[in-house]
Amino acid sequence: MPSDNPLPAPLRRHRSLPASPVSALDPGEALAGHLDVEASARRIRHYRYAEERMMRTLAGWIALTPELPAKLLLGRQVWDCAQHADLWGRRLPELRAPAHVSEPPNRAFVHFMDALENREQWGETIERLTGIYRVLKPHLADTYAAHLERANPVYEPPTRRILERCLAEERRHVADATPVLDRLVGEASAHGRVVTWERDLQVLLGEAGGITGADA
Repeated sequence: MPSDNPLPAPLRRHRSLPASPVSALDPGEALAGHLDVEASARRIRHYRYAEERMMRTLAGWIALTPELPAKLLLGRQVWDCAQHADLWGRRLPELRAPAHVSEPPNRAFVHFMDALENREQWGETIERLTGIYRVLKPHLADTYAAHLERANPVYEPPTRRILERCLAEERRHVADATPVLDRLVGEASAHGRVVTWERDLQVLLGEAGGITGADA
């Protein structure tokens, strides 16, 4: 016996499904974001600057680092930093910006990176690891996490996917480096060196307003 419902059976089934969370949102809420396209592209250029500069720094330190565990650590993580920089660079054209462009937020952040990178003496492995794994990478992870929390799931999924990958890998880098640094510090009785250098870099990073310059 024919049904009184004029819709085909598949459409009747779909019509009975509950509304998705996205469709239940107010249209303005669904499309709201904390950054416009231009601001998003600018922030991504800042991220790319930090990742690219860190990649070059780690690569340059490998030959200067005599301790094998630290040398291997740096070597493994250079590739990840390069991948992060590439991901951010390829995201830019999707935001109507030139591809693979890096941009520091301000001169103060360049100064911070210069200071971090400039520990190139043979006996400064502790300072090198402190700068990367107790200052820059934790700050980068915190910045990525805050951005991910605010990134809109409706129209920013590409950015969210990159943030999720970079955040997970930055956290893993810090976790992998912690026992290496702790052992070096213990062997050299160098806790004071770590505290002093970390404090100095945190001051410079704060003066720059962080990786995006937003906290200055």
